[in-house]
Amino acid sequence: MENETLIPKASTSSVFYSFASIALVIAGLLFFEGIFKPFVVAVLIWFIINKIKLSIEAIKIKGKSCPPFLSSTLALLIVILISLLISELLIRNLEAIAASMPLYVANLKESFGEASALLNDPKYADYMHKWMDGVDFAGIAKTFMGSISGLLGNFVVVIVYVIFFILENSTQKIKIEKLFPKKGKAYKKYMNNMAQISGSIQSFLWQKTLISLMTGGVSYVFLLLMGVEHAILWSFLIFIFNFIPYVGPLFSSLFPAIFAFLVTGDFMKFVYVFAAMEIVQIILGNFIEPKIMGKGTNLGPVTVIVALAFWGMIWGIVGMILAVPIMAVMVIALSQIPSTRYLAILLSEKGNIPEIE
Repeated sequence: MENETLIPKASTSSVFYSFASIALVIAGLLFFEGIFKPFVVAVLIWFIINKIKLSIEAIKIKGKSCPPFLSSTLALLIVILISLLISELLIRNLEAIAASMPLYVANLKESFGEASALLNDPKYADYMHKWMDGVDFAGIAKTFMGSISGLLGNFVVVIVYVIFFILENSTQKIKIEKLFPKKGKAYKKYMNNMAQISGSIQSFLWQKTLISLMTGGVSYVFLLLMGVEHAILWSFLIFIFNFIPYVGPLFSSLFPAIFAFLVTGDFMKFVYVFAAMEIVQIILGNFIEPKIMGKGTNLGPVTVIVALAFWGMIWGIVGMILAVPIMAVMVIALSQIPSTRYLAILLSEKGNIPEIE
């Protein structure tokens, strides 16, 4: 009799082993975070470098294209130079903010005094002044700069991984042919899975990077027009947080708005800046992004939200950025295993998953 469902029958022991395996994986991700997180970031950066590499090879001089190893090296250098430039700009902006923090605090205290006068309640200003005196703004700024330095340190590890990926790429085809000497059904299935994973992740990263650059660029122009200081820093944060679905754009709009209020002490400045950033996010996110992103990553909204919560808990902001690519790979991998195809269907957007080869 033909099975009426793809969901396999599970015994008590198999359920126990499944939950135990998940617990071990989570423990491993937490314990070996210093190894796995840079590695996964390096894999995703490698996809971007590979796209740049293909673009370089598409440029032909006298009918000849750039050799693969040289094009990979050039693509890597481009990524490194851009990263160093952005890091320098970020550090300078953060140092300027830290140096001006006493002035910002004074402006904020003055605005509290004005609010107390309007409310005709001096206790409001006293309460807020006591709260601010208990906040170590300089310490917060130093902590934030320390986090940036930590990210730069991790970036060095990521670049080392990427360099080894480039060196490994030249022998990858030979190894695969050794694994599948007859190039039969198993070989075709493996190559098809790898092509789907590579195509899905590369397409998502490249298209998301493009729309995020557009969002950051347009936001930068608006921030300059509105007179918000350190616009390059806030537009970069908007670019980064745009990789986090749903919640990322909201939080990235709050940063420049809060800073504008901190500098001027004018609450309406907060409203104007936040509204402007949200308008940019809504227009690009709802009208431009769907045309650029095309078919997307085939993930349901609930899957994305749960993935954001899970990977955010495991690896913080970096985990939230990596959540969508990781889940896209998982759906493709689960779809090729008969006993887990039902999970791929549940995690996908509309239940459309790749057929088993």
